[in-house]
Amino acid sequence: MVGIFGGDALRSLAAATPAEQVERIEAFDTAYRPRTGAADPVAEMKPAQPKPLRLMVNHYEGEEGENLHFWVRKVELAMDAALISTERLRVAFALSNLGARADTWAYTCEVTSPGCFTTWARRCEQLRAAFLPASYENRQRSRFLACK
Repeated sequence: MVGIFGGDALRSLAAATPAEQVERIEAFDTAYRPRTGAADPVAEMKPAQPKPLRLMVNHYEGEEGENLHFWVRKVELAMDAALISTERLRVAFALSNLGARADTWAYTCEVTSPGCFTTWARRCEQLRAAFLPASYENRQRSRFLACK
């Protein structure tokens, strides 16, 4: 370092206060960085943003034998992977993954009472009420308790 900066420069730097040392080093760095072609300091780098991932979800048709609970979970995973966070976009994404009877039902509800699907949670409640049999919860609970 003595060969690069000279003995006097190093002695004066060693005798300086820590604040003066930092100031001199930053001034040197600012002056000589463009000449060396060095990259910007690491502290100035922007943090990496996660990139959205598009997952395909089969359409829920509302037919007998389709599992609404699995479809809801698949849609939630796809929304998380796609970084969809606002309620309005979550509802729109779910609406775009409906087909046949369920699609007709959803858009009929939307036309007759605009804004009826304000949140994803409300949307799920309405889907369950429309497409699951009234005794579905009781049957599932009975099957679960029978397994004990």
